[in-house]
Amino acid sequence: MGILSSFLNKSKKQNLCTNKNSKYYRYPNDLKEYCEYQDKYGPLWNLMGSYTEKINYYYSNYINTNSHEDFNNLLLYCLKYIELLPQLEEAKKEDSRINGTVYKNPYYCIAYHKLAMAYEKAECYNSAINVCNKAIAQGYTDGTKGGFEARLERLKKKQDKAMN
Repeated sequence: MGILSSFLNKSKKQNLCTNKNSKYYRYPNDLKEYCEYQDKYGPLWNLMGSYTEKINYYYSNYINTNSHEDFNNLLLYCLKYIELLPQLEEAKKEDSRINGTVYKNPYYCIAYHKLAMAYEKAECYNSAINVCNKAIAQGYTDGTKGGFEARLERLKKKQDKAMN
């Protein structure tokens, strides 16, 4: 049973949208709300997915080739991804309200994670530490057991060792 049919079956008892200015006029209210969510946030989710693919691609290339061009592209897409995080947080809240979706907290952020690892590989420890601090301040995780906090401690040790 598809998502649309589950909404239609669920919606038989719901009131219809009677706002004639809505393009979803006469849709069941819950389906109208879902469609409006998709209109508003669907492009954002698609863009974030595209950025995720590019981040993974350029990170993998950078790790394998040490190419400055791949590092610069990785940095570019990580920054674009990070720039959209406030909108993503808003989309997640709406998704939870409308669809009941439960998101892990803290939320994994691929951009901060890959950027911190790339800076570490380049031995730019201060930049990697700054990335970790920003991620921690915004409540994100890198998906590892210790999170960005443990990564931060490891980076500080590496930085101290490199300075001696």
